[in-house]
Amino acid sequence: MRPAFRTLSLLAVPALTTLALSLACGGSASNPVTTAATPTPTGATSIILTDAPSDQWSAVEVVVTKVTLLNKADHTKEVVAFEGATAKINLVDLDSVGELLATAQLPVGTYDALRITIDPTSVNLVKADGTTVPSSQVHVAGASVLVGLSADLVVTATGSNAVQVDFDLGHPLFLVQLPNGDWVMNLQVKHRPNANGMMGMGQLMFRHRRGTIASVGTSSFVMHTDSGNDLTVNVDSGAWFFDADAKVVGSLAGLTAGKNALVKLRMQPDGGIWAVRVWYGATALPGWTPEGHVVGVDGANNKLLVSTNVGLPRAIAIDTDTTFTFQTSQTLGTGQALLANVWTGFKVQVEVKDPLQVPMHAKSVNIQRAVDGGVIKAATATAFTYQHLLAGDRAHAYANPFTWWYLGFPGATSTSAGTFAAAVTGAGDVRVQGVSDLLWNGGTSTWDASSAIFLPVALPQGTISSSYNGGQLGFTFTNSTAASQTITVSLNTTVGMQPAVLEVVNQSGVVTVTPIPVSAWATKLVAPAKTRVAVVPKPDGSFAAYAVVVFTGF
Repeated sequence: MRPAFRTLSLLAVPALTTLALSLACGGSASNPVTTAATPTPTGATSIILTDAPSDQWSAVEVVVTKVTLLNKADHTKEVVAFEGATAKINLVDLDSVGELLATAQLPVGTYDALRITIDPTSVNLVKADGTTVPSSQVHVAGASVLVGLSADLVVTATGSNAVQVDFDLGHPLFLVQLPNGDWVMNLQVKHRPNANGMMGMGQLMFRHRRGTIASVGTSSFVMHTDSGNDLTVNVDSGAWFFDADAKVVGSLAGLTAGKNALVKLRMQPDGGIWAVRVWYGATALPGWTPEGHVVGVDGANNKLLVSTNVGLPRAIAIDTDTTFTFQTSQTLGTGQALLANVWTGFKVQVEVKDPLQVPMHAKSVNIQRAVDGGVIKAATATAFTYQHLLAGDRAHAYANPFTWWYLGFPGATSTSAGTFAAAVTGAGDVRVQGVSDLLWNGGTSTWDASSAIFLPVALPQGTISSSYNGGQLGFTFTNSTAASQTITVSLNTTVGMQPAVLEVVNQSGVVTVTPIPVSAWATKLVAPAKTRVAVVPKPDGSFAAYAVVVFTGF
């Protein structure tokens, strides 16, 4: 149900903002007449990071150390785009905003791959319940990842480009728990082409950048970011400034070198970076960001709990005059009653009346991304329901249009609500799970589902009870009711549709991860091997393998 697993070096995650590129040119030493070398022509390119959502982790942090681009004609020619970052980035926060990883002038040419390297000792994992995984229990399978570009990056002297790289936290192989409780990280990385080209970049919301002001011009300023790089930000009449020291609306004139700044950015089709909102102050700005995930709704006290960059949620008071919008342009209404339409998992951007007030009070709440997900309790031809034991079940009508697909395989989408409903089945711990993006229905004042993605159901560790044969294997595990449960799992051998099949080997404390090719499935997937499987439902009521991991030496 997913593209074939092609490489083991799935490791790195970038966390930079501005790319510095040094190009050296020199003349011929044999010619006594010194002539100026012809400058290498370059073109503007930005690299942007986004992420798929995950409800299992509150923090997956890494430090990137190097980024290179590979020339299509000769992969031995790698352009070093960045080297030496020190700032961490939390991938969990990037499910609906883009992280501007890099912006630079790159040599003119055609590139078809991107290589990213991280410091494997920098990985920090925090579970959804706030528990930090000890670093000694985190194993990184490699220190770099080669990301193939599904569409070539063609850099021209007069054009602008943007490369969007997507990390899939929800993939069952992203983080695999071993039988001894340790975790192996195999980051799933892919290139996400933008169908609208650079015009689409103007529609993408970017993550706020924090840093200090390096210099100020008449219509721009340079910020030294917390990633250790300089970012040039243009300013026009639409930019809004706030002086955190005086607690008043500020201006570009209020910026001076050395002041702290927090900047909301937008990108123009020509690749230029522009300021939307700028908070600044001589003293360190408060540890808050105007955007985050909703981690709780306190209806009794009219407060939203929003995630922060320091890990602890922030309480934001909702007043009778707080306005709510969806993706900026659609108005939901005003007042505290709108809290009933917001729940955990939403991504919001909050404009506060005073960022230094405790608690902060919201002037407006813009819902950047509305989602729902979990176990699918029921599905009909007109609607389906997500089960929530504590919050209560939530039913969603199908939006028009409605599409569904399997995680990691968005190319095979379906618009048939009937086929979707037929696939919603399960037994025991094999409960069908999904996630949906929602759209606000102004007519009914409810959230409709514009999409549904079947998520792989990662079953508890068990054993292969029937060896692989004829495209199937038997898997037995102890389910949540302490009962033994056996299911038949099919494995697709079609190229491009194969599940990821891996062997994790522990040899004298050294953990290695190796893909198992189709030709070796019959010899490796045999009873009674310790195994974990992740499955997805099929419309005929059966289950297909999304991932199979066999453990050896544990």
